[in-house]
Amino acid sequence: MSGARLPRSPRRPALLAAVLAVTLAAACSRAPGPPPVSAAAVEAHARFLADDLLEGRGIASRGGRLAALYIESVFRAAGLTGPLGGSFRQPFTMRAFAPDPTASVGWGDRELRRGEEFVLNNMGLAEGRWSGRPLFVGYAIHAPEEGWDDFKGRDVRGRLLLAFANEPGRSDPARFGGRALTVHGRWTTKFALAARLGAAGMLLLHNREDAGYGWEVVRNGWSSPTLVLADEGPLLPLRGWLAEEASARLAEAAGTSLAALRAAAERADFEPVELPVPLVVRATLAASEVGGANVIGVLPGRSRKAVVLSAHYDHLGFGEAVDGDRIINGAVDNASALAVLLGLAQAYGRQGEAERPLTLVFAAVDAEEEGLLGSTYTTRHPVVPLADTLANVNFEMANVWGRTRDVLAIGAEHSDLADIVATVARARGLSVTPDDAPEQGYFFRSDQFAFARAGVPAVWLDGGTEVVGKPPGWGAERRREYRARHYHRPSDEIGPDWDFDGLVQLAELTQAVVAEVARRGVVRFRPGSPFAAPARADR
Repeated sequence: MSGARLPRSPRRPALLAAVLAVTLAAACSRAPGPPPVSAAAVEAHARFLADDLLEGRGIASRGGRLAALYIESVFRAAGLTGPLGGSFRQPFTMRAFAPDPTASVGWGDRELRRGEEFVLNNMGLAEGRWSGRPLFVGYAIHAPEEGWDDFKGRDVRGRLLLAFANEPGRSDPARFGGRALTVHGRWTTKFALAARLGAAGMLLLHNREDAGYGWEVVRNGWSSPTLVLADEGPLLPLRGWLAEEASARLAEAAGTSLAALRAAAERADFEPVELPVPLVVRATLAASEVGGANVIGVLPGRSRKAVVLSAHYDHLGFGEAVDGDRIINGAVDNASALAVLLGLAQAYGRQGEAERPLTLVFAAVDAEEEGLLGSTYTTRHPVVPLADTLANVNFEMANVWGRTRDVLAIGAEHSDLADIVATVARARGLSVTPDDAPEQGYFFRSDQFAFARAGVPAVWLDGGTEVVGKPPGWGAERRREYRARHYHRPSDEIGPDWDFDGLVQLAELTQAVVAEVARRGVVRFRPGSPFAAPARADR
């Protein structure tokens, strides 16, 4: 990943012994009936995976390899089988494009500060330099189904594009998803579209409301190499972000303002605008290959039809030091979710094959933080045919604040999973709470999206926001606080306010969802869902 490494943490015999003891005890127990999920095991998994020993589980790092080995060991002990010729590992190759520490963006006598005012990566511009007048393309959206085209047929080949993140008209429920982000608002979609159109690059104009997170998250995320699957293409040669203040200065240098550009971009009749600024961008191309690996285990059932349970195990590794701490532990993101996945593997492993109505695939995927690379790879190379895969239940940043009176089911509205989750919730006296931050576009930002776009109904399942024993709004405030203060930062660590019963409840809900999927035997996308296709109508 980022090269520099902290000294290795001292070995922690007590921690390791406790984790292994709980793991072995859970694996060896053979209880009849519905498989209970061990609260002690879930806590042990989370504490180990979020520990400094794993150094933030960076992709292709020592800590990431330790996490993969731990996950595989739990799968083996729980009785899962390796579906890849007996192996639990699904290796894949990525191309890595390292950020250039000497990269520059400027115009006239103005040079922006790298990291503070811009981030940039060269993914294919051999000469390492672009100069000219940038072309502002609004929100960089081409969506005929929405009656929206920011490009209006303009030839952008070889041009450097400027665009806002997100989508226009967020206060208008009739436009795109209204407040809810659609796939068109994702920055990855914009980069991919610019690449297909032959642009030389794109710089996104950042603000917190558009992006859904502050500049420090962008800076941390772009401080390490950008990774793509080895067979991915075409790639956008130059890609990056400008901080809001830098964007404002660039607009002023062009004789306009960010507010004026925003107002123009909000109109359906917007046309690209060339900014009269002699912009110069420099970044050296530095590419290499990096290996990743999903860790996948299978428990066969009476039917070949399957449900995939998934969570990503990678995180960001090391970042900029905060109070001397450079390890971005990823306790909530995503040790919490991995703990649920592993706890479920142990629980279901106590059943016999004849007791499981469906085949269960447990997928701990790699390189989610780089754009869902591991889950994308496994949907292109599935261990169970996609035609036999009824649904995907993904775990991401799971509820660590205790049992709740409600459930979150992000993305369920695209398929019968909405009714399935509602049925399960009602049976337990729980309500289903709508996505509490639809403008963040969470459905498109984690691995369930990779399964949905491959034709598999998918949901990000989690506990809700109304925590048992806490005042109204307490749980929602914990989530907001996490996003604002700890997301993708070294402070994402297990805290004194964690209540692991929330993770156990999520595991229990998942078991009920799997049982309901098995009872119905079919999961369909809803008419009008962007993921629905005639060939995939019946699952």
